[in-house]
Amino acid sequence: MPSPHSLAAVLRTVRAARGLSQEQMVKTLEARHLHNVEHGLTNMTLKMLEGISGHLEVDPIALLAAASSFDRQETFEEFMAYLWSELGKLRAMRVMENVPSQFSDGVLIAAKGGKPATSADKIRAVLDCKAEGLTQKETSVRLGIPKSTVHKIWHMPPEEH
Repeated sequence: MPSPHSLAAVLRTVRAARGLSQEQMVKTLEARHLHNVEHGLTNMTLKMLEGISGHLEVDPIALLAAASSFDRQETFEEFMAYLWSELGKLRAMRVMENVPSQFSDGVLIAAKGGKPATSADKIRAVLDCKAEGLTQKETSVRLGIPKSTVHKIWHMPPEEH
């Protein structure tokens, strides 16, 4: 992410290039917020950036890329090469093929929080060590799992095994 100051400088420069005053931009954002954004005093929400970029008629990603390019002290071409390599990472992870599975009828599916459940094999291994008379620390070392996980399994009610 670009620094708020670099993004502020890009926004001011684009606004000036478009021949717009801050007053003309107030339709997009409250005057106080626009002042703070253009002085790098506040971080913008994506919604704020979208509104400003719409008024400036420049894609928000282009504004972020310009500010990031400035922060990295790279030309647009150098930054785009870097960005392509980052997009390559996402491609290798098959992100775009899997994004649709995060939606149902156009609505983002609520994500399940927390850590994944402890596997039955891990529970069985800890309980076997306990039955052998090993301590929690010895079990942790033998199985290569955190002591906190061993402790949690060690004290699980039998119905949860």
